[in-house]
Amino acid sequence: MIVFAAKVSVRKIVVGVLAVGLVLVGAAALLPKTAEADTAVSAEGAALSAKLKTNEDRVALLTACGWSVESEPVGTQEVQIPDTFDKVYEQYNAIQQAQGLDLTPYQGKRATLYTYALTAYPTGEQGVTANLLVRSNRLIAADITSAQTDGFVHGLLDMPQT
Repeated sequence: MIVFAAKVSVRKIVVGVLAVGLVLVGAAALLPKTAEADTAVSAEGAALSAKLKTNEDRVALLTACGWSVESEPVGTQEVQIPDTFDKVYEQYNAIQQAQGLDLTPYQGKRATLYTYALTAYPTGEQGVTANLLVRSNRLIAADITSAQTDGFVHGLLDMPQT
């Protein structure tokens, strides 16, 4: 019969517990993201679907947010997000952050901009578009824009009062 004896001090127990804790934290960091991580949630609590694989997905997102749009985009182009943000990009990113999105992790990256014509805007203004910026089928920015001289840009979830 073999007997193993060890003198265990409080210090050894604390070090052992800390080591096990670090291993668990490291393992948790390596686990795949859950479905909750695929949804960006705005400050108002409305969710923006972050996975947009098809045109139908993009139109469905816009419809779910209360916007009536043409069924096909009026424009699709690849854009480069700047490495560093100037004042305009900082203001635009503030709009994104207010709706639970953030362009900061995508600085220096390329993305696809889909532009949809709105069929009706609550104030009756014409020429208003919805823009969805998508990277790897993931929504990274969204806005409603008027290209008029005194136009506007606001978040996808900011429905104006009539």
